[in-house]
Amino acid sequence: MRRLLAACVLGAVASLVLPSEPSYDPWAWIVWGREIASLDLDTVRGPSWKPLPVAFTALFAPLSHIDEGLPPALWLVVARAGALLALAMAFRLARRLAGPARATGLAAGLIAATALALTPGWLRNMAHGNEAPLAVALMLWAVERHLDGERVQVAVLGFLACLLRPEVFPFLVAYGVWLWHSEPRCRRLLAGLALALPALWLVPEWIGSGNPLGAGAQARNEPDWSLSLHDHPWLAALGRAHDLGGLPLELGALAAAVFGWRERHSVAGRATVALAATAVLWVLLVAAMTQGGFSGSPRYFLPAVVIGCVLAGVGAARAVAAVPRAELAVALTALLAVSAYPWAIEHAKGVSRQAADAQRLARLQQDLSATVRRVGGHEAVLAHGPPAVNAAFVTRLAWEARVPIAQVARARGDGLVFYSGARKAGRPFGAGERVRMWLGTGRWRILSPNPIQAPSVTKG
Repeated sequence: MRRLLAACVLGAVASLVLPSEPSYDPWAWIVWGREIASLDLDTVRGPSWKPLPVAFTALFAPLSHIDEGLPPALWLVVARAGALLALAMAFRLARRLAGPARATGLAAGLIAATALALTPGWLRNMAHGNEAPLAVALMLWAVERHLDGERVQVAVLGFLACLLRPEVFPFLVAYGVWLWHSEPRCRRLLAGLALALPALWLVPEWIGSGNPLGAGAQARNEPDWSLSLHDHPWLAALGRAHDLGGLPLELGALAAAVFGWRERHSVAGRATVALAATAVLWVLLVAAMTQGGFSGSPRYFLPAVVIGCVLAGVGAARAVAAVPRAELAVALTALLAVSAYPWAIEHAKGVSRQAADAQRLARLQQDLSATVRRVGGHEAVLAHGPPAVNAAFVTRLAWEARVPIAQVARARGDGLVFYSGARKAGRPFGAGERVRMWLGTGRWRILSPNPIQAPSVTKG
């Protein structure tokens, strides 16, 4: 496992030669990490609080004195290493659940890893340093550790995953209750984790915003793309889960569940059935959350989709292996490949679109930073009053201006506006009320309330 972890980290480091910029949520965690390091946390505005990412960014924050690019780069390494680990763990787990036959296990692993790599949003989440792939890696690792009988490690890995995705909580509680009764030696650890979990979720948010439940309130702010705004949010959520997975994935997972139920006397069979049940319960949980006002973001469904990828690999490989004659097995393999071909092509096109989107967003991020430098840096920006920027770049400008996110998000007319009309830039703040004063870098423009407040821009 150490070699695998090292390989994932090295792969993540190497990936920094590609377009590498965090997106909205990760930039908020990076800002909050800097604020924790300076003992001045402000979480009044921004995305919902996530304990584990901010723990990493707080650790990296002092390195900004050497180079301001180090904290975001290091967080991207952590997040991308987690995404690579998730791919590897999907392969390992599918291979293990498929049974002792080497060819069957290899086929199951390859199908699972390929399906995961083609999952809508996977590349985008990986590229921009979102938390969901890392959470998936920890959950799959926990499943493997359970199969190995390492219950203490399962509890710790589940705890870490829950610091990334709160939906893990009910599953972690269920496992903790079972472990409490079956492994008395773990009770002290479980008690400590039970105390630490709410403390890490609630106390920093309480300190930063004055509301310990602020993260939940922020997650229910219902942006205009939220599924909770639909006539039947729960039904829209189920539809999104189906769109993310697709019929071939669902049929393969169903086949794996059938094989697992038939072999429920075995460890692998019981694990397969448990994973299938977990995926269904996860989707139902997110559907209920969406009905309750949460957005139903695609990454909420990602753990369930990943489990579907693993089970689809197992189901397809086991179905072919169950055919008694070689020629029939070849025919079934061909049939499955032809049936899955349209799904694979469509998802491959999606990966290409994600790569293009990631490149465009990275360019906008880099150009915004360059525009701030052209103005004269954070001090020159703040000299004109609280700055503003397109909604999707509020957290990035907070990092560049070295101010709390709220001081950017609330700015409506006092200071400079960094404005871009690019689609990936998102909604601007009051740009129509400004007078255009200077071209920025790339597609960015610097706008000011009036000509008298025009910034002194260095050409470059």
